[in-house]
Amino acid sequence: MGRFGAVSYRQVRMSESYTSDENENEKKPRWFQPKKWLKQTLPESVSKRLFTETLEDEIELRIKEGGKTRKEVENDLISQIPLSQLSVTNINNIRSKESELALKKPGWVMAGKMIKLLLPYYWAKGNLSLKIRVIVCVSIIFASKLLNLYTPILFKNIINNLPAHVPWHWLVAYGLCTLVQKCIWDIRDLIFQDVSDNAVKHINLETFDHLFDLSLSYHLNKRTGSLIKIVERGANSVVQLLSLLLFNIFPTLLELFTVTVFLLFSYGSAFAVINLFSCLLYIGFTLFLTEWRTQHRRLANKKENEASDIKVDSLMNFETIKYFTAEAHERKRYETSLNEYFYVNKKSKVSYFILNFGQAFIIIFGSILGLSLAVWRAAEQPSFSTGDIIAINLYIAQMFAPLSWLGTSYRMILQSFTDIEQLFDLLHTAPDVADSPDATELNLFDHLTGHTRLPSVEFKDVHFSYKSSQAGSAKNSEGNVDVIKGVSFSIPAGKSVALVGSSGGGKSTLFRLLCRFYDVDQGEILVDGQNVKNLTQLSLRKIIGVVPQDIVLFNDTIAYNIGFGNRNATDDQIIEAAKRSQIMEFINKSPEGFKTVVGERGLRLSTGEKQRVSIARALLKNPPILILDEATSSLDTFTERNIQNALNEVSYGRTTLVIAHRLSTIVNCDEIIVLKKGVIAERGTHNQLLELNGEYALLWNEQASKKATNTIPIE
Repeated sequence: MGRFGAVSYRQVRMSESYTSDENENEKKPRWFQPKKWLKQTLPESVSKRLFTETLEDEIELRIKEGGKTRKEVENDLISQIPLSQLSVTNINNIRSKESELALKKPGWVMAGKMIKLLLPYYWAKGNLSLKIRVIVCVSIIFASKLLNLYTPILFKNIINNLPAHVPWHWLVAYGLCTLVQKCIWDIRDLIFQDVSDNAVKHINLETFDHLFDLSLSYHLNKRTGSLIKIVERGANSVVQLLSLLLFNIFPTLLELFTVTVFLLFSYGSAFAVINLFSCLLYIGFTLFLTEWRTQHRRLANKKENEASDIKVDSLMNFETIKYFTAEAHERKRYETSLNEYFYVNKKSKVSYFILNFGQAFIIIFGSILGLSLAVWRAAEQPSFSTGDIIAINLYIAQMFAPLSWLGTSYRMILQSFTDIEQLFDLLHTAPDVADSPDATELNLFDHLTGHTRLPSVEFKDVHFSYKSSQAGSAKNSEGNVDVIKGVSFSIPAGKSVALVGSSGGGKSTLFRLLCRFYDVDQGEILVDGQNVKNLTQLSLRKIIGVVPQDIVLFNDTIAYNIGFGNRNATDDQIIEAAKRSQIMEFINKSPEGFKTVVGERGLRLSTGEKQRVSIARALLKNPPILILDEATSSLDTFTERNIQNALNEVSYGRTTLVIAHRLSTIVNCDEIIVLKKGVIAERGTHNQLLELNGEYALLWNEQASKKATNTIPIE
């Protein structure tokens, strides 16, 4: 779950009736402030106390300010709900019991709460060294601002002592002060580097852990490319945000305060007002224009994500694209997406030019106004020296120096808000499946025999339905998709049970329920007599080995991929597993042997070779429970026979669940269960089911006839 916990979103109910009237008001730039999304990141109990606006208020406000129809506004709101949490019965009526759309309303007051969530990454608990570094850096900021305040005074004294004599002591003091100002910031950056690195490391690790805590359903509904972008940008933005606030915004505001107070007491209120007015005008203009630019930045992020998704998706489907000679088509898709991104990004660049021009005008206006007043004062008051004129000009110019960076800092802060918003949404996504607080470890070690015992597996009246956003089949009364309907069967310890049936019957769903990628809606799944809901997911999956149909390998060596089944395995154990899985012949023929790199997702290996690597991996894990998920359905008949021998080797002496389309691979199973539309249609041994002359016999005869005519076996 991570530090942030989970967010319970408010239920969204939208009117079923739409209005087609468009508002005639002109579009106005929306004043961005973090409260717009903090409502989504804060727990519901806090959110309700801080926000009182209704959904209808938000819709009306967006219609008024954006010039959109009601339907367009509602679609915009819908798009902000994470796909994994969205339950849509139709576009006019959204009712999600587990998710709510957090409305975004203006309010800089809430920025402090968001920063509070980020501070633990910098003020590391239990790490005194990092805390001392933060304190030293803050002390350097105050020391630097005092030097900035004193530097124009030194320059004033140098000017006022001319031409009577050369004020060497003032020149040396001015030079040393300038040198220290330069070096002190470099020293600060060097000291703070460890703090930033520690924050980046912990954010990335926490996000990495959270991604693996999330349920399978979340990852099935998300694109990997987008997730990677969200994590990378979010982690960098968290570090960037607090660094900007601590080393840019805070020092600038501190200097504005000290310089204004100094001018007030040393030269009078007129100079203080000019300095304060010019700076506030600059800040206000910068904030206003940056709000406008933020809209383009958000859209640019979206378009960049879409382009990245297309590129990743194309590369992951390299073979398919080659088969269908679709390179030109994919290139066109990617080019179109890039053009959309560059078009939006160009608008952002134009707004950036307008911002820079306005900032330059305000700086020149303030400087000329201050200098004019100083010259007039010198003409009216003989005591007002040339050094005073130069000092005042230096103070105003010195004040605008950090303010010129304030615009850049503010733009970067808003960009960070945009990126962190997505990261927080990810970190606040609660997994559908989580360990209960009193979950126990599954321990199969038998102290009497000194060996690990084989567990039994039992499904008792299991019901399960996919949420409507995860599938598109017929739905039940709650709008979800029924897949498993009252299934009950058991696998005695050391025995094998096969699940067969047409696609969509629920075979793979039962395997995923056993692994607790999903939780049952009703009924129980028992392993060694214990409900899997009462066991930790880690201890449950440790005793389960899987040989899947779609083999996905790491872009590493064969040895690494086999050794992934047991990260503590020795070289001899890896070699033995390779021999038993019958892949040694291929390895011996490869120039690099076990060090052969398999390529992205195992692209350099054939389907049969990948299957053997997967079997070797399962052998090395040596699991008490083995699941064979259609392990030979994508193989030709010759390869299937060879692989089947390896499968018999890996399944011997284990509690085995076999999911199969090719019935010839399961004739020796202790029991065969025929699933049809989520219920058990038939069960028994191979011979018993043939004698029934029902669903199983029909499938068997169909496959036998197709095999005899050398056609593709039924899938």
